[in-house]
Amino acid sequence: MNLGQLISLVFLASGLILFMLAGMIFRENPRGRLNIIVALMLFFAGIGPLAAAVYRALLEGIPGIPQWFLNSYYIWELFFPALLYFAAIFPEPQPVYLKHKRLFLLVFLPHIFHLLMVLLLADPDKVLGLLSFESSIPILGAILGLILSILKIITAFFGFLLIFHTRFFSLINLFYVIFAIWLLYTGYKRIENPRLRQQVKVVIHGIEMGVGLYSLGFIIPTLFSFDLNDSVRNAMVMLGLVAGPGGISWAIVRYQFLDIGLIARRSLVYSITTAIVIGGYLLIVMQAGSVVEELIGRESGILNVLVVIVLLMFFQPIYSQVDDFIKRIFIRSRGDYSQLVESLSREILTVFQSDRIAATVAEMLKREMFIENVDVCFNEGGRHFRMVTSGSNEPPRELEETIHDHLLARQSPIFAGELSSRIEKSCLGEVISDKGIEVVVPLVGKGKLGGLLLLSGKVAGFRYTYEDMTFLGIMGNQMVTAMENSELYRESLEKQRMEEELAVAKQIQTGLLPRSLPSLINFDFSAFIEPSREVGGDYYDFIPISDGCLGVVIADASGKGVPAALLIARMQAMIQSESRFGKDVDQVMSSINYFISKSTSDDRFATCFYMQMDDRARRIRYCNAGHNYPILVRRN
Repeated sequence: MNLGQLISLVFLASGLILFMLAGMIFRENPRGRLNIIVALMLFFAGIGPLAAAVYRALLEGIPGIPQWFLNSYYIWELFFPALLYFAAIFPEPQPVYLKHKRLFLLVFLPHIFHLLMVLLLADPDKVLGLLSFESSIPILGAILGLILSILKIITAFFGFLLIFHTRFFSLINLFYVIFAIWLLYTGYKRIENPRLRQQVKVVIHGIEMGVGLYSLGFIIPTLFSFDLNDSVRNAMVMLGLVAGPGGISWAIVRYQFLDIGLIARRSLVYSITTAIVIGGYLLIVMQAGSVVEELIGRESGILNVLVVIVLLMFFQPIYSQVDDFIKRIFIRSRGDYSQLVESLSREILTVFQSDRIAATVAEMLKREMFIENVDVCFNEGGRHFRMVTSGSNEPPRELEETIHDHLLARQSPIFAGELSSRIEKSCLGEVISDKGIEVVVPLVGKGKLGGLLLLSGKVAGFRYTYEDMTFLGIMGNQMVTAMENSELYRESLEKQRMEEELAVAKQIQTGLLPRSLPSLINFDFSAFIEPSREVGGDYYDFIPISDGCLGVVIADASGKGVPAALLIARMQAMIQSESRFGKDVDQVMSSINYFISKSTSDDRFATCFYMQMDDRARRIRYCNAGHNYPILVRRN
């Protein structure tokens, strides 16, 4: 294979790859303005190398080919206005485009005029040859001669204009390229989504390299009238054809450019793998045939067949290795939904706060699916839902029963348009209208509508695909599982907190009880207490009042746990303080009753039995404040 054949093969492959990319992008979203303009841009770009390959391989050297037919390849220059239009609307419409939407369509006009000129005036001499007619009538002949002269002058002028126009039209292409790159950089600075920034960056660099090499190889030499070595020019063109489509291809399969689905990206990788392996295979077969011919001194069909058979044995293993290598390079981004589900599961299933779960999911969807706004509502009880990602402390909104039941029964992502008839005058309808919601994902678990995931449109006009809706359904289930884990975690924390409270209460209660029993002459004492649970509000105490006089307390606070223990601790301090002042039983109990009633709420109370024992007189005085009656047991 000589250099000319190799160049033709590269041109042909580049043109076919550009056509394939254009078809894939258009098929992904035939109604999307951005997909249409990018598909046109790549289609026009593919005409150039394809026409060059056909001319080199089939038409070069064939006489009699009409010049207008050869000039038809100028159609490819419509790539430049398509590039400018693309730069004006990606990733978001630029201010200059929004101001002059209709005028922007005129960017195609110079190139359409240029195409008409190179087709209609491709051969001025031939046109002049057609302008010859005579008449036998003297006056008519003179008029026709005058008209003929004028037409020849006009034709000659247009011929001269064609030469001038063809040479300097490259200035318009160069201006379009500079303006387009400036618009792309302007839009790039305003992008906040990191993956979208990466997309635009790769696309800009690919276009810069491709168009820049073309400008150095063709536009600048044409403008300044100097010849460039054919080898250098061909090398620039081939590098440009690799850089331009290569940058867009890399952005598609690596960074999900134009939100192209995983299936389409894998198809592109498969095509790249096939092209590389088959191209290399053909080169090896041709070179091996040449080597065999040089070794034996003549062409041998049998040996060539044997070479092909041997190479075929290694074709499949090599293809598999190349395919795996390219997939490792390309198909490894987090934009693949299988990896996103796995990543999301690891991230949110270890989060036990519902607000953090909502924030994590919202951030991931904005970053990975290019969704502009994500709002999450959680059920606050009944049909009341609270927005947790709006950034403001909005009160819960009550969802109408019919809408609540419909979403609960649906249990899968639904387009907001399908709900329009149901939610027109509802609170959900207001939220959808105010925030531009396009998709609603019900979060259903254990027969309960636990929340709603509200998704706005995507950036740059990307649409929701079937693949997106499937992923959103899976992700909704993951969120429900995370919310259930969060609920279990809160219950576990509550249980742990109660156990800690009980331990503290037990410690308080144990510290309140007397460490030893008193010793009197005429009285013996014995005490036993066992809480029904870890701790209770039961309490007893012995308070020395004076020599031979002892205060005895038996009390019980309402409730259990720390509150009961604290109330008892307060009573103990009051009783000990009042008793040591030598007050009578009725005075002590009146004071305690007053302080307790003033310092506790109406639902908190305590019962108490208090008595003072005179050891010498063997007499007791007591007061029972709602406690169980004491029992006096005599010998008989």
